[in-house]
Amino acid sequence: MPETLNSSENERWRVVVLSNIQGGLVYHLVAEVLRPLGHTIVGVVTSPGPRQRRDQAYLEVVASTPPDIEVLITTRPSKLAPVLRAWNPDLVIVGGFPWKIPREALEVPRLGTINLHPALLPRLRGRLSFEWAFRNGESETGFTVHRMAPEFDTGPILAQVAVPIDDEDNVGTLLDKVGPLLPGLLTTALERVARGESGEAQDESQATETPEFEPEWRYIDWSRPARTIHNQVRSWTGARLMPRGAFGDIEGDRLLILRTIPRDERGDMSGLPPGSVIRRAADSILVQCGDEPLRIVEWERAESL
Repeated sequence: MPETLNSSENERWRVVVLSNIQGGLVYHLVAEVLRPLGHTIVGVVTSPGPRQRRDQAYLEVVASTPPDIEVLITTRPSKLAPVLRAWNPDLVIVGGFPWKIPREALEVPRLGTINLHPALLPRLRGRLSFEWAFRNGESETGFTVHRMAPEFDTGPILAQVAVPIDDEDNVGTLLDKVGPLLPGLLTTALERVARGESGEAQDESQATETPEFEPEWRYIDWSRPARTIHNQVRSWTGARLMPRGAFGDIEGDRLLILRTIPRDERGDMSGLPPGSVIRRAADSILVQCGDEPLRIVEWERAESL
């Protein structure tokens, strides 16, 4: 870590954290990185989020923040700037905050406002980045720390780390992969902030967005390729307000399919039409898809047809 980050009392920072992530994970990550540097978290801002997607995670943020640190709960992002001015922060760090932050608030801290985003920007801008990584069949994802701009996830990149996406991965295993890398990622970004570096501009030609899923995406069409259906099931992650699993009709029953495993075999091995059950056991169901079978290994009964 460069000496410029904590070489004197005058260079120690006042930091505010904005987050709405379960368990106060962003607060704990930031505190872990800042503590040995002598920087101080002076405040935490959290929120139940917009009315159309209220979230109870803010209660966990409050509960996990030490009692000597002030916590603000807000549903009024327009009020953020005066609140931040009262704390007089050098830096604001954001992770999973459910509101667009106004330009006026972004400009309050003298060192700027930085954000932790779960994707390899400029790809997958928006709140459903892991979900779209699965849906797209991406071979890798990761985290980016970037300077915040008035538009979502568009500011210059300070640090980035990638992890592979394997067939067995779900949102939990991806977080397990990337979690141990986040302290180093944030440390690298803070080093660059301390040196006054702006970061690298994002390549707009490579930018993609992550809009809300259409309702139809939750219903399986067995005539699609097995790989598409596997990615469909795991794209419904169950994280935050996203439901888990996709619905599929099997032998007259509607199942909520929670986990699948692609097979190595290629081609239609059974001659049966898509949606046919090739083999059923207590712990798995092998179903023919449009190109090859797919093994269902976790499911529950949904409504009857």
